[in-house]
Amino acid sequence: MNDSNKIVEKMLNIANGFSSQRHITAIRDGFVTLIPVTIIASFWVLINNLVLSPTNGLLNNVSSAASWMDIGNQVYNATLGILALLIATTIGYKLAISYQEEGLFGGVVGLISAVLVLPAQTELADISGKTVTVGGILTQTQTSATGMFLAMIASLFSVTLLCKFSKMDKLKIRMPESVPLSIAKSFNILIPAFLVTLILGLIEVFVVWGAHTDLPTIIAKFFQTPLVASFQSVGGLILYVFLSNLLWAFGLHGTFILGSVGEPIMLTALQQNMDALKNGSEMPNIVTKPFLDSFGWMGGGGMLICLVIAIYIGSRREDYRSITKVGTIPSLFNVSEPMMFGIPVVFNPLLGIPLVIVPLITTTIAYYATSLGIIAKTSVLIPWTTPPIISGYLATNGDWKASVLQIVLIAIGVLIYLPFVKMTNKEKV
Repeated sequence: MNDSNKIVEKMLNIANGFSSQRHITAIRDGFVTLIPVTIIASFWVLINNLVLSPTNGLLNNVSSAASWMDIGNQVYNATLGILALLIATTIGYKLAISYQEEGLFGGVVGLISAVLVLPAQTELADISGKTVTVGGILTQTQTSATGMFLAMIASLFSVTLLCKFSKMDKLKIRMPESVPLSIAKSFNILIPAFLVTLILGLIEVFVVWGAHTDLPTIIAKFFQTPLVASFQSVGGLILYVFLSNLLWAFGLHGTFILGSVGEPIMLTALQQNMDALKNGSEMPNIVTKPFLDSFGWMGGGGMLICLVIAIYIGSRREDYRSITKVGTIPSLFNVSEPMMFGIPVVFNPLLGIPLVIVPLITTTIAYYATSLGIIAKTSVLIPWTTPPIISGYLATNGDWKASVLQIVLIAIGVLIYLPFVKMTNKEKV
């Protein structure tokens, strides 16, 4: 066996061992359970942005079209809008099953834990703009993909503790044999569930008392602080793109999680470019929101349009090819969830490598192509759902060379993804 085959075999062994780990499997299967949810939500995102939007939709001249966006918004709120709570539930269910415990109650504890670590009070602005403190509410920032990382940690931690405690005979409440089995099981789990909620409640309260903050804020600061400085430099761009896709590799919506810091900076940079263009002066900024949308997120996070093409070219796995047929159209409009969670790319050691590498390469090439004047700087805010090739042309205010660059970047991305796709042909299914 030559050296290259040995390397491939080692990577496959690592991948198989990693994917079979109990907690990783629970996360993967939890995401797979939610595939229909993400596909449904992605469909309505496309309909709202491409068809019904009053600013750039195909029916923007129809006065009543925008009102129908309410349907898509409602569906989004009930699906991706509570994705953190849904994934906490499905992970809890799958993890409990792996411990040979009651799966349904594991899902319930996962959901409870996700809510338990959220702050009891939230500051909101009223109609007059005055900030008020409100208790007993959940915001979409906490329950959507932006809150998913904390929800996953809470679910894994709490359900693991629950299953460990449940195996301790001293913590079981013994009921007479005349009591129905379902009721007896509920009492057996009572003390373990109480201890789990007590531990999580103490953690959240101690963080609030000791650090004068809350767990979601700590998580946000941990990822967002490194991105504040030097955003317009190539180093700042690489750091932002790297962290965004690294989060994706672990099942977290990196563009959502880091967007609260990145997007305001990039939109400000875009506005400066637009003002300069209007005044006939040199545009100052390279990194803007449409820059990343056009050259870093083609097909969604991880440049997944490249993975779609690579699977059609090099994959012999029927499951990959079947899921790709479903995910192709959303990927053309930069909606990556069907592919990301359907293959899945998340928590996939083989596909996770190009997931991180490809956007780093494409955005770096685009950065230097812009700085050298090969393509124009981005100066038009386009919808993030604008398909590749068209997006580059529109974002640069009609520079056809930007579209050519997009084609080149997609080809480079496919070449990088392809060897890893071929490795997955040898994985155990």
